[in-house]
Amino acid sequence: MLTFETFYYGFLYAMLGLAVVVFIALQFITVAYGMTFNNRWGISISSKWGWWLMETPVFIAMLIIYGISLHLGIKPFNVVTSFILLLFLLHYGQRSFVFPLLMKGGSKMPLSVVFSGIFFNLCNAFMQGCWLFIICPNDMYQLSWFWSPQFIAGTAIFFFGMTVNMHSDRIIRKLRKSKNDNNYYLPKGFLFDRINSSNYFGELLEWLGFAILTWSFAGLVFFCWAFANLVPRAKAVYHRYYQFFGDDFSKLNRWKIFPYIY
Repeated sequence: MLTFETFYYGFLYAMLGLAVVVFIALQFITVAYGMTFNNRWGISISSKWGWWLMETPVFIAMLIIYGISLHLGIKPFNVVTSFILLLFLLHYGQRSFVFPLLMKGGSKMPLSVVFSGIFFNLCNAFMQGCWLFIICPNDMYQLSWFWSPQFIAGTAIFFFGMTVNMHSDRIIRKLRKSKNDNNYYLPKGFLFDRINSSNYFGELLEWLGFAILTWSFAGLVFFCWAFANLVPRAKAVYHRYYQFFGDDFSKLNRWKIFPYIY
């Protein structure tokens, strides 16, 4: 008989396999948003609305799963998993409700990209929420988890990555002179001196830290998805900067996303 737990782990393996497919596909396909936007991906909307529509569902879905678990008594209230949820929502709260409001320019995002993002985010809420509030062993996330090596190291990496991600986004955002400035500029300073997509590098560190601090297969699958999406994206952005700035960009001799590696 198929149990929910069996289905859940089957879903995780399927998502892991799909991440591999996506990583390979993105070596040949450049997703059309931001500085790689084009009109060939169908109807588009404002990027501000696109980010809000794309990121908000995972924020809401995680709260729903959390609430259902508590209401039905699937898991009793747990300080550790509640704190982990807070870390998760800290990222997506900023991404859903703050980041779009701070954006400058009139960039657009295809609805096809928005719906793809919504689909993944709902799948991710299922993966992370069900692990934390339904599947995980009852004796795993005891208070002692707070001083376990994986939690301490993972949380440090998570917050370091978040700081890098948010500060890098701020540098990029401040390059535009006004809300109506649609031009692209070459970011400099901070980690941009060595890493061309330091914002993506920071986000990867966030989800690596999350995978470590939860010490879960679900967290690992999420990190693999972040890797599958952001590494090819960094490559596409690197080539677009070269198209925009030519030799001025090449002579900076930056890594695409991983210092001394790629």
